[in-house]
Amino acid sequence: MPGKILLAQQGDAAAQAIYQVLRDEGYHILRAATLPEAERLLHQLPDLLLLDSDLADTHRAGIWSELAFQCQQDSISCLLYSSRVQNCPGSTNAPAWVADTINRPEDAQEVRFKVAAQLTIRRLTYEAALANRQLLEKQRQLEEYQRSAAEIQKTLLPTNLPDIPSLNVAWRFIPCEKVGGDLFNVVRLTEDTVLAYVLDVSGHGISSAMVTVSVYQSLSPHAGRIVRRPLDHPPYFRLLSPAEVLQQLEQEYPFERFGKFFTISYLLINIRTGQVRYSSAGHPPPLLIRGDGSYQPLSAGGSIIGTNCSGPFEEGEALLQPGDRLFLYSDGITEHSNHHDQQFGQEHLFRKLAANKKRALEPVCDNLIEALKSHGRDILFKDDVTLIGIEYLDAGDP
Repeated sequence: MPGKILLAQQGDAAAQAIYQVLRDEGYHILRAATLPEAERLLHQLPDLLLLDSDLADTHRAGIWSELAFQCQQDSISCLLYSSRVQNCPGSTNAPAWVADTINRPEDAQEVRFKVAAQLTIRRLTYEAALANRQLLEKQRQLEEYQRSAAEIQKTLLPTNLPDIPSLNVAWRFIPCEKVGGDLFNVVRLTEDTVLAYVLDVSGHGISSAMVTVSVYQSLSPHAGRIVRRPLDHPPYFRLLSPAEVLQQLEQEYPFERFGKFFTISYLLINIRTGQVRYSSAGHPPPLLIRGDGSYQPLSAGGSIIGTNCSGPFEEGEALLQPGDRLFLYSDGITEHSNHHDQQFGQEHLFRKLAANKKRALEPVCDNLIEALKSHGRDILFKDDVTLIGIEYLDAGDP
């Protein structure tokens, strides 16, 4: 679309020559013979003002400042020239609010070039401002999505852990700024069995949070379809083994449907006998710390959920003795890096937890988080940090 130009000039031959050049280029032209008239026409918001400096000789000097104010307020560029070529102000002498000067108004090529240049600058400036506004709006929406995802994630965190005399449970969760996909739970399934799991959905934001919600519902003992299998005879249900649960998750959450992978560690703990059955899908292995300070990663399992080639999953077993502890965690701990890109690491985590075997479980979790922060030297967490500690107290009546 041709630009709209306000031409403020005296009616002489030079003025007519400029007008003819602009008309030949197809511009929409507004004409003013006086500065007050130019000031009024500026309210029509032309794209460019071509101003004959000789008009200033016939009007009070203050009107220049009024023109300058209007041009700056409405982002209207100004090209200055003189009908009397010998009096044409150079670019170094032009007022600061003037974008450029036409040194030879009788030169049609210079007029065309400088007018086109100013209109191009105006168009690009407008497009840049528009793109910036759109970027700011997208940023605002993204921040809103992040807040929504954080609220979703917060609602899924356990509020009341099961009160079981034979188990002591503690947990720490620190969400990262980008909102990850970590989720964990400790649930009493039957009189004898406690379920514990930690999962980590790939990516960040609202899409990861929605997959987290879906998996949470699938693993719900009451609303889900995976943890229990109904039977037609007492006790009218069967608890699926950890390997069976992971296989079911692999079938229900293919990548091509959800666009996300996730890792998970899944454990069933018999609170009467201390037997632990477990399996993991691409997740950092749970850590078993014995009462004597020795430790063992529980590494049986398979690959990440969502690859369509993860099964069958291996399943492992362990037997807890009084004083033994299980720790489940996310890679937000082991992969937290310092300024030298040195990760906290799995072995560092194992040694740190084993060294605190004599301390109470809650302080052990606090101490681990402090060690993590100290390692990072105040670097913000780039992923969710999740830690669950489960201590087996005795094998008596729970």
